[in-house]
Amino acid sequence: MKRFNLKTLFTLTTLAMLAPSAFAIEFVVDGLRYSVNSDNTTVTVAGYSSMPSGDLTIPPSVTYSGTTYSVTTIGESAFANCHSLTSVTIPNSVTSIGNSAFGNCNGLTSVTIGNYVTSIGNHAFSNCKGLTSVTIPNSVTSIGDSALTYDSRNGCNAIIETASSTLIQGCMNTIIPNSVTSIGDRAFYVCTGLTSVTIPNSVT
Repeated sequence: MKRFNLKTLFTLTTLAMLAPSAFAIEFVVDGLRYSVNSDNTTVTVAGYSSMPSGDLTIPPSVTYSGTTYSVTTIGESAFANCHSLTSVTIPNSVTSIGNSAFGNCNGLTSVTIGNYVTSIGNHAFSNCKGLTSVTIPNSVTSIGDSALTYDSRNGCNAIIETASSTLIQGCMNTIIPNSVTSIGDRAFYVCTGLTSVTIPNSVT
């Protein structure tokens, strides 16, 4: 008669029970790769099956195996280094854009961000040198470090609110253009390495 170690049996049973939740379910729809979130009702855009180019519109929801999921997150580095992307439209279903999500997409010229995004991660659009204008909705409560480094008007390397001509986020490489009339709260907060800032006479 074979003898079984109860501890081994318990461990194997536990692993079998945990296995379905230990690995995220991933699938591809229309060339984009999605990862199912822990709530099993929403998904993160994790990447792509073939590198996208031109205009990219991320859908608000996707259906896979008879289940429809809401698209709520653009994952970390999901579209990093997609040099042929020229524009991106992010739907209202999305609430967060991950770190480096569109980093180094140097062909990107236009980004439309949905009205319910609350956070934009570190380096999310960093080094998108062709990007000159981004409309950031009022829903955004946090913008990560270097989220738009090496972007913006005339290569000034800063985030400027067009309506009020206010510089709201700068960095150590920022050149404040003469069109800026005010500097927002904490605009240069945690700018490690910053040794000097030249403020033009236009700032009142």
